[in-house]
Amino acid sequence: MKGITVQELKDDTLYGLELEVISGTRGLARTIYNPRIQKLGLVITGHMVYLHPQRLQVLGNIEISYLRSLPETESKKIIQDLCKNNVVCFIVTRNLKIPEYFLIAAEEKGIPLLRTTLVTSVFIDRITNLLEERLAPSTNVHGVLMDILGVGVLIMGRPGIGKSENALELIMRGHRLVVDDAVYVKKIGAIDIYGEAPEMIRSLLEIRGIGIVDIRHLYGVSAVIDKKKLDLVIELYDWDDTVACERIGLKEDQYKILGVDLPFVKIPISSGKNVSAIIELACRNHILRRQGINTAVELEKRMLKSMEGGKE
Repeated sequence: MKGITVQELKDDTLYGLELEVISGTRGLARTIYNPRIQKLGLVITGHMVYLHPQRLQVLGNIEISYLRSLPETESKKIIQDLCKNNVVCFIVTRNLKIPEYFLIAAEEKGIPLLRTTLVTSVFIDRITNLLEERLAPSTNVHGVLMDILGVGVLIMGRPGIGKSENALELIMRGHRLVVDDAVYVKKIGAIDIYGEAPEMIRSLLEIRGIGIVDIRHLYGVSAVIDKKKLDLVIELYDWDDTVACERIGLKEDQYKILGVDLPFVKIPISSGKNVSAIIELACRNHILRRQGINTAVELEKRMLKSMEGGKE
């Protein structure tokens, strides 16, 4: 299971969390596995049954003001009960002053207590984006990922079938390369799959007979993109007369990645075929289908209508 330590949260600069450690420094190695956060409003009123200790716990102005409004003995008991549940981390927003007994309890239990200058709503938005990004389910897929007319298309097929060569042709047509060979994909949210290039091979393309070339240097920064949402999967395969291939387009296949079904097209390869043009055509057809235009279905309707007219 993927996780992120509290220390990594504190050190992050990309999302602008503006965190500082106030107490519980020996717990900075604690790991967060759940991308959801918890606002402690209901819990600190005494409803500990609603506490999810594995989540990052956020306290804003309402929570801190409520604690200060209570008699100190009652506030201390609430904080002690919270810390007994081995909470992964506390974060206080708005640079609020934290009660001394809270600092002591966090230090004793080794629970990291951090503070940010951000208002609660902004912090929650940023930390949620970070956790969803860093804790997203992920895997590696062999293929070439391209941005063609805004469609994120994963081109798959056996080694040597021509994935990279067709990617080069598509780049020369004005489309963009995301990554060649090893596509790192991750699931963001419920149904979105994103692919990106590992740092080591970013903007690189392998062309057999030439070797490794840098597309960014050869064709400019507009020819590459670091990350793209996957919309379509295309598999290139060797032509075989004994294997039936789709002729009309009524059948819509799916390819599953990280539990998400993506539209899937299989393209047979034979000598003389302009495969890159067919890949581009598949992307254009995918765009039409997203707009509710399905040529195969329209043809079927015309044929049925014609047959019904003939019967009359």
